[in-house]
Amino acid sequence: MKNKMILISGMGATGKTTFAKWLSEELHVPHICYDNILKKILKIARSSCENDEQVNKFYGKFPYEIFWFNCEEIMKSSLIFIIDYHFNDMVKSTLDELTAKYQYETVTVHMDCPAELAYMRWNERNHKDHANGDSERMRPDFSEEAFINASKGNKDFRYGNHFIYVDTADFSKISYNDIAMNIREYLS
Repeated sequence: MKNKMILISGMGATGKTTFAKWLSEELHVPHICYDNILKKILKIARSSCENDEQVNKFYGKFPYEIFWFNCEEIMKSSLIFIIDYHFNDMVKSTLDELTAKYQYETVTVHMDCPAELAYMRWNERNHKDHANGDSERMRPDFSEEAFINASKGNKDFRYGNHFIYVDTADFSKISYNDIAMNIREYLS
């Protein structure tokens, strides 16, 4: 029998992390969130470097490597776990390699809404973080066109053995319990 991991995919501001945190608590399984690793490494870089140039050099590809290292460490233990990431086709080879090596099957929960709505939410978060003085804000400022172009790979991502599509245009219409039931059925 293969092990299972749950991928939470979609564009930014589609509710991935909120759902992944809830699901992690609901299923009592680990949750690895790429944005949390980014925040931690950025905090270390800012406290260790003298200027933004050094921060950017330190920051580079390091979070990506640490993220996949953490995923692989969990996979070595054969645990069910959740990955919350801005998945796109460029990471499929990494997923293929790890799922083959550790005999994992995947459930992908794909959070999606119109790109224009995701962009609006993205900006609202940025403004809120800025107004609150959140110095750990990870979201860059984008024009709508740049956001939509950068998010295309996230919006179109499809991967794995079981795929669940969730329309997040109206968060009030989403039943986390129904999604969790679908996942539990697959996991068993």
